[in-house]
Amino acid sequence: MNKREGLNALLKKHFQLLTDSGKIHGARYQIALSNKIVVTGEVGVADSLVDAQSITKLFTAVAILQLQEKGLLTLEECVARFLPEFQKKTFAKIRIIHLLTHTSGLVALQDAFPERYLDWEADVDRNHVEATWIPAILSKGLFYEPGTQWEYSKAGFCILGEIIRRATGQTAEEYIRENILLPCNMHRSHWNQQMDSIWEIIPKTAWGLRIPIDELLQFGMMLAEGGIYKGKRILSESSMEALEKNWLSPDMKDYCWDHGGKFIAYGAGCPIYISSYEPQWAVGEGTIYHEGSGACMLLVNRQKHLAAAWTTPFVDSEAWCQEAVKGTASELWKHLFGEE
Repeated sequence: MNKREGLNALLKKHFQLLTDSGKIHGARYQIALSNKIVVTGEVGVADSLVDAQSITKLFTAVAILQLQEKGLLTLEECVARFLPEFQKKTFAKIRIIHLLTHTSGLVALQDAFPERYLDWEADVDRNHVEATWIPAILSKGLFYEPGTQWEYSKAGFCILGEIIRRATGQTAEEYIRENILLPCNMHRSHWNQQMDSIWEIIPKTAWGLRIPIDELLQFGMMLAEGGIYKGKRILSESSMEALEKNWLSPDMKDYCWDHGGKFIAYGAGCPIYISSYEPQWAVGEGTIYHEGSGACMLLVNRQKHLAAAWTTPFVDSEAWCQEAVKGTASELWKHLFGEE
């Protein structure tokens, strides 16, 4: 059995155990090395079309980095340049990089701190969504000085979507489709449609993509090959470096979801793996990734030319199954590269 066959067998066993134990319904997965798909498989029941949820944020980050390449914005610019709503003294210091790294001070994701009232969506006037959704976010106030703390914010990535619209004249969804999805041959990927919902107006740039696993891998392969997909440059080298650079101070900690203040590293739109920060799972230093609730995972390491994508729908949507997400990453990394 060669290493490729061995990895497929390993992953099938791993996912089958989690399925048999009632933690996941099943899995779909695909792995690429050096721009070639080496493993494709499935176990149990897992939809072919994945609700990417927060992995959408990585597509939004790539869009913002593209706009920087085009000279339409810079990561260090204040959001107020594009959104006059942010010109108030309270919000004037928020920069685009703060939104990308969840350090803006804006309202965190609702379930990250259950003791707080964080449901800004409930404050949006359903009859005047366009005029009220940004004020609804800002009405929650600033929870800390921008750049000083890390709190995972869906609202911040919705604001990034609005910046894309105001910088380009296109909706963020249209821009991402034309400049990322189609160039990566992601023709079946599309945006969630929610008729008669506030999300027909508010940018879906924090959560809204539905993507087949093979197309999610194509996006990952583009990143693993330095921003190039099938000879087409999607992202520049400097933009790739911005994704892979830790923008946070060494003492930045994560207190969301009762994480207890663990150290965290974050690139311009995605987490970065540092072994001393997360010794409980093992992939290569500098690996970038993003999880999606439900759950799915995209894992990329440029040094190893590795891209991996999988979905493992949880049986209990309220119980996060780390063995299926980060545990899977550790298993495939150890098998492929023999590193602890």
